[in-house]
Order: sequence, then C-alpha cells, then structure tokens
Amino acid sequence: MSNTELIGVAFISVYVDDFEKAYKFYTDVLGMTKSFDMGSLACFLNYGKEGKEGMYLQGGNDKADFKESSSRPAFVLSVKSANELHAKLLQHNIRMIHDKPMDMGQGDFWFQCYDPCGNIIEFLGGK
Repeated sequence: MSNTELIGVAFISVYVDDFEKAYKFYTDVLGMTKSFDMGSLACFLNYGKEGKEGMYLQGGNDKADFKESSSRPAFVLSVKSANELHAKLLQHNIRMIHDKPMDMGQGDFWFQCYDPCGNIIEFLGGK
C-alpha cells in the first residue's frame, strides 16, 4: 500500500442553510451527539457503536437549488434496522425518496431520504 492510497472516510461534512433545523434532525431524530462547537453555526457530531464516527455540520450556507435528477454526493449511514428507522423518519415527517426500504439481498435493506435542508441521506441495515 502506498502512502497516497485512500484508507477510509475521516468524517462526513454536511453544509446546510438552517443550522438549528438540521442540528435537531441529526441529534433528536438520528441520535447523534455533539462532540464540540465549531463557532456559532457549526459543530462536530458523533455517532456509531463507539461514538468514534463523526460528522461536521455547518449552517449559514446558501440553499442549493437541485432538481431530483441533479448530480450530487450523498452518504450512507449504517443502522441495525432499516425498516424501523424508515418508520421512525415517517413519524417525524421526514421527506422520503423511497416508500419503503429496498431489499438488497443477503439481509441488507437500503433507502434514501432528505434531511430538513434538502441533502440526500442513505441508510443501509438489516430488516
């Protein structure tokens, strides 16, 4: 392996227009925890089994004008039960892309939704 070979994802960065709305979604709905503030409209959040995975959340950005077919990056978060999370997000009136998680085979289920600021998030997990 060379010193320039990619070895993993250091953390996710999410840029939003409405910091408070996004912060409540990522913490209250998805259960991420704030590790530390990074200014008045930014913070670092943790998630995962050991709370070591991270996400930088920055507000105060201009809202991007995307069509549903626009090219853009997204990220996939692992979850124990894709079906249970899908149901929870529906209860919180989160805008879904898929009506239900898709069976990807080998016990994996996947779906996409939008965060409150229009970013696509994908989830992969068991039934």
